[in-house]
Amino acid sequence: MLEIGLIILVIILILLIIFCIPILLQIWRVSKDLTITLQAMNQSLPVILKNMEEITANVNNSTSLINKRIQNSSDTTNRSRLIINDVIDNIQYFAPLAMRLPVFSSFKNIIAIVKGISVFIDVLLKKQKV
Repeated sequence: MLEIGLIILVIILILLIIFCIPILLQIWRVSKDLTITLQAMNQSLPVILKNMEEITANVNNSTSLINKRIQNSSDTTNRSRLIINDVIDNIQYFAPLAMRLPVFSSFKNIIAIVKGISVFIDVLLKKQKV
C-alpha cells in the first residue's frame, strides 16, 4: 500500500513538474525581455534626463526674463502715471489763469463770429431755394 501511494505521489510530482516547465520557460523569456528593456532604458534615460534639465533651465531663464520685463514695464507705468498726475494737477492750477488771457477771449469771439456767419449763410441759402 505504501509503495502504491509513493508511486501515485511520484506520478503527481512528475505531472506537476511537466505542467510547470512551460510556465518556467515563459518566466525565463519574460525575464530575458525585461533585461533587454532595462538595458535600453538605462542607455536612453541619461539622455532624456539631460534634455529635461536643459528644458527646465530654459524655462527658468525665460520665466526670469519675462519677470524682469514685467517689472520694468510696471516701473515705467508707475513713473508715467506719476508724471501724468503731475501734469493734470498743474493743468488744473494753470487753466483758470490761461483762460483769462486775451488770446482765449479772442478765440471765443472768433468762434462766435464763425457760427453767426454759418447761420447767416444757411438762412440766406434757404430763402433762395424757396
